[in-house]
Amino acid sequence: MTDLSSGPRPLPSARLYVERPGFWPGVVLLLVGLAFGSVGLWHLYHDLRLSRGGVTTVAQIDNAYSTTARRRDGGLSYRHYMDVSFRDEAGQLHSAVFQVSQGLFAESRGHSGVELRYVATNPAIAEIEPGRNRRFGSVFGLLGGVILGAALLLLGHTRRQVSSRRRAVEAGEARSASVSRHQTWGKKGKARLHWQDGTGLAGIAVPRPAADLPPPGSTVIVYIDPLQGRGYWSGDY
Repeated sequence: MTDLSSGPRPLPSARLYVERPGFWPGVVLLLVGLAFGSVGLWHLYHDLRLSRGGVTTVAQIDNAYSTTARRRDGGLSYRHYMDVSFRDEAGQLHSAVFQVSQGLFAESRGHSGVELRYVATNPAIAEIEPGRNRRFGSVFGLLGGVILGAALLLLGHTRRQVSSRRRAVEAGEARSASVSRHQTWGKKGKARLHWQDGTGLAGIAVPRPAADLPPPGSTVIVYIDPLQGRGYWSGDY
């Protein structure tokens, strides 16, 4: 084993994060979770406004229609809509389009009006199915919370991996190690370098183009995390 601690060391870069397997899945899940959570909060906010300052009236049904879409299993899915108009307490006319359940859609056939609840100070916030905003908000909020939890687990694991690599190159022992073999990785000409130092400590590098890797039997420099004892090839930085 050779201690090379006095030699120049590479500077940690952003690729320590982006090359971790869990980084991009974590980012995608984080964005999806935030999107679902935002939709949930939007619906719950509307439900709160309707419960605290809602006014009930009868809206006129201007149009009721359905759309169809082909499912992956070959069947059809239906969505039902109502175009309605109503006047607020000041007599101003408003119009809105609601997606409604099949039950309400069927019940409204033959009727010219439907009960509607709106916020007096903001008639744009309205619903014709009581509790729909609460249900949607709860579902989207729950899904968003679960997805955000998974994202935070992945990103937290990534952060711990990166912290280990940073400690190794910034404060850890530098050793010489021997390249034991290359492991083919994927179908894009990449491979992972396997190494072992004089103490028997072994490690596997991040996938790199196979042509850029030192050949088996070569001597490389590795850095050891002083807390966890794990080693990382200098080419990983």
